[in-house]
Amino acid sequence: MNKDNKLLTQQEEKKIKIFEAARRIVSEKGYEKTTMLQIAKAADVATGTIYEYFENKEDLFLTIAAEQYGLFDEELKIHFSGIKSAFEKIRKYIWFYFYFFQKDPLYSEIWLLVIRLNKSLAQSTAYPWIQQSGKEIIDLLKAGQEEGMIRKDIDLYVMRHLLLGSLEHAMTRWLLKGKTYDMLSYSEKISDLIIDAIKK
Repeated sequence: MNKDNKLLTQQEEKKIKIFEAARRIVSEKGYEKTTMLQIAKAADVATGTIYEYFENKEDLFLTIAAEQYGLFDEELKIHFSGIKSAFEKIRKYIWFYFYFFQKDPLYSEIWLLVIRLNKSLAQSTAYPWIQQSGKEIIDLLKAGQEEGMIRKDIDLYVMRHLLLGSLEHAMTRWLLKGKTYDMLSYSEKISDLIIDAIKK
């Protein structure tokens, strides 16, 4: 039993080293020019070792996206603690989205400029996290309707697309503009627009 636990720990340590190396190489060379051989050298493992965990470079970065999406969900739940109002949760969600992606611009580039547009995303381990996140927004909006704060005639799925689309567009523009301004300054403005569009 102890041997199995030790083996699991070693495997997890290798994966962490591979993740860190992958992020480092991408930051230096960009996604397209990054190779598995470069990542293996940076992680100080054999190239074959990486293929024990991941099918290819695409699979590796989709897995990184899944790990980060899980972290996003865990941290968001902490930020939601004690907040009951649907509108306050919407404001917190928008603020946290900008905060999470701005504090890790490298991941933001990988996610929004590479992975988000990848055709394999829907079959990846990241996709269930995306579905869960979308469901939580729908549940949040439904709760607002039950509170009598959000109009009943709102199409919740269209509103979810509008909310997430606005945030992704704003973050993508921030990345393409060279990350020269603070995204958190847009949080309140976007929150006001979204809430004004749905409030009863």
